[in-house]
Amino acid sequence: MRTFLILMRVQMHALVRSLTPGSRRIGMALTVLLGVLLVGFAALYLAVLGLTLVGFGLGSALPAFAVALSALAGVVFTFLKANGTLFGLTDFDLVMSLPVPRRTVVAARVTALYTSAMFMGAVASVPLWAVYLACVACSPWAITCAVLSVLLAPAVPTAIATFLAFGVNALASRFRHANLVYIVISLIAFTALVVVLYGFSFTAGADGDAAMEQLAGGLAAMSSLLSLGWPPAAWMGDAVSNGSVAALAAFIGVSLAVPALALEIMQRNYLRINAALTAHARGRALTAGELRHRSGRTASPFKAIVLKEFRTLLGIPSYAFNCLFGYLFMLVIAVALSVVGLEGMLGSGVIDGVELSAAEYRAISGIVANALPWAFVFCGIMCPSAACSVSIEGRNAWVLAAAPLPARTILGAKLASNALPVAATLAVSALVLLVSGQVDALGVVEVLVTGFGAFFLMVNIGLSSDARKPNFSWMSPNEVVKRGFPIMIVVLGGMVLAFGGGAVSFVLSLNLGVAAGVLWNLGIGMLGMLGGWLVFRFTCRTARLA
Repeated sequence: MRTFLILMRVQMHALVRSLTPGSRRIGMALTVLLGVLLVGFAALYLAVLGLTLVGFGLGSALPAFAVALSALAGVVFTFLKANGTLFGLTDFDLVMSLPVPRRTVVAARVTALYTSAMFMGAVASVPLWAVYLACVACSPWAITCAVLSVLLAPAVPTAIATFLAFGVNALASRFRHANLVYIVISLIAFTALVVVLYGFSFTAGADGDAAMEQLAGGLAAMSSLLSLGWPPAAWMGDAVSNGSVAALAAFIGVSLAVPALALEIMQRNYLRINAALTAHARGRALTAGELRHRSGRTASPFKAIVLKEFRTLLGIPSYAFNCLFGYLFMLVIAVALSVVGLEGMLGSGVIDGVELSAAEYRAISGIVANALPWAFVFCGIMCPSAACSVSIEGRNAWVLAAAPLPARTILGAKLASNALPVAATLAVSALVLLVSGQVDALGVVEVLVTGFGAFFLMVNIGLSSDARKPNFSWMSPNEVVKRGFPIMIVVLGGMVLAFGGGAVSFVLSLNLGVAAGVLWNLGIGMLGMLGGWLVFRFTCRTARLA
């Protein structure tokens, strides 16, 4: 037992550390602060969802929704962390050479996954249970069921997701561009999730009896499908609503039996599972014709480095996930506004506390248009791939350092591989807004200049920090992608710039007129581009590329 606890402590520390940026103390403090903010936002949103269900007379469905959300959180977390925690280990030989039984090693890693999934499930389910206990029924039996649900609901989905994650990774390892396919599918799934959540919020804020009846019918149908599709949710709902001891016993029994069976299967086949993943880990060798074709193509060093940066970004899933969502958010915002419109969004109540009439919106339309570019600033700083592009070279940094190229060319290519896609995405987003009539020509210029200028300044600050003090000794890309100081500087500094600049623009537009807000936006954008260029020139003189 002592060995098991030690191994589990190591795994939990590794999981927490994988989410912590920067140095230990600063990173932990930032992680706690960000975690509190995210948990608070999620709790508020889910509490509103629970109150909506109660308002539609579906309060009895809250236990089933709580179990399902907890299960979903466990599945998502397991998919993200199973590879690297349970299988696909970089130090697999070292772990298996420890004088510890294989069952103990596997049990410690599975328990760490389950504990983390349980925490994520609690974040998703506790607000719904709180609404149920406060608004529907509060009794010792209901409280007992709620506690058991929070503790056990993620158990079965986590066990199943472990094997599904192995299957996905085993299948992906057979394809040459598996990482790209995995990234694309994940981005599409995330986009669908954002669209569904936004659609629900917009529908919930819509006026009219017809819209309310349609929403109530949809929620009732969802509740019925949920009970049919996930039996543990139905069992918990029956146990809480009808006091069924048999249903609660079934929920507890399955939640304990399935993970125990999964653990036994996993530990018996642990060596073969990891061997199956490594058997196809090497990429397909190029044929002689492909080698001749590649050798016959010529490209400038600058273009070659830019293409290499693109391949590096798309070849490391954690790198891509941390640096591609900003592009996605920009496009989602532009498309959503083109469909719903700024007036429709502000009049629907989808933004808490904001519900304007048509006349009120027309009175402040210029102020709203001046605030819009700062939403794209916020998205732009979520695309900081160049900020850690020097450290991501790792032990292969000597290749670029030994190339007969000046630092300006190398760093310029790394910067261009990030700046060009951001500029293109901003241009596409602004064009969508212009075509849909949400902004005029001046609004397009504001989005482009303000969005790109703020991004260019912050990403050059991050690149400068990374180039002057690179970390080439990392063991996992997460060390520079998620916990690197340059990334932290870009994200935190960019957030301050986005919210602070947006607030100043709003105040200026409100008190001095819309023209003052326009001048502020354009001035900050141009100063950002100038400051970014000066920082880049300084970086070229002080960079350490190896």
